[in-house]
Amino acid sequence: MNIGNVLLGLCLFFAHKSRVVCFTVTCDFELSECGWELDSIWNIHPSGSTPDTASSGPTMDHTTGNGNYARFIARLLTASEQFGIMNISTCLEKPTTFSFWYFMHGSQLGTLGLMVNDQTLWEKTGRQGLPVWHQANVTLPMGADINVRSPHCI
Repeated sequence: MNIGNVLLGLCLFFAHKSRVVCFTVTCDFELSECGWELDSIWNIHPSGSTPDTASSGPTMDHTTGNGNYARFIARLLTASEQFGIMNISTCLEKPTTFSFWYFMHGSQLGTLGLMVNDQTLWEKTGRQGLPVWHQANVTLPMGADINVRSPHCI
C-alpha cells in the first residue's frame, strides 16, 4: 500500500500519571523543532492550504490556528525506504503521558505510529474521521527513546 499524506501537529506534554508534573516539554514548532530530529521527509510547514495536498491537509495548525506544524509526505519516500522518522531521546524516571495532536485526512493514507524503544505503543491507519486535529495520549515507559513513524508499506 502506498501512503499519500500524513500530517502531524505535535504539542508535547510530559506529566507523571498521578498528575504531578515531573517536567514539561512543550513544542508547537513555532520557533524550532524543539529537539526533535527530523529526516528529510518531515518538514515544518506554516498554516494555510498546501497546494500539493489541498483537499487532505489542515488549513491551520492546532495550537494557535496560524502557526506551524510538522508535516510528512510519504510519496517522497523511495521504494527502499520503509518509513520517515521524527525522534527525540529523553530520560524518563517514571512512566509518563505523551500527548500529541495529529491530522490524517485524505484518500491514500497509510499508518502513523508512535514507537518507544522499538516497540509500537500507538498507531492509526487510514483516514481518521472528519478533517480535524485529533489528540492522542500514550503512556511511555521509563527510559523512552521516542520515534514517530509512518511506514511506506503495511
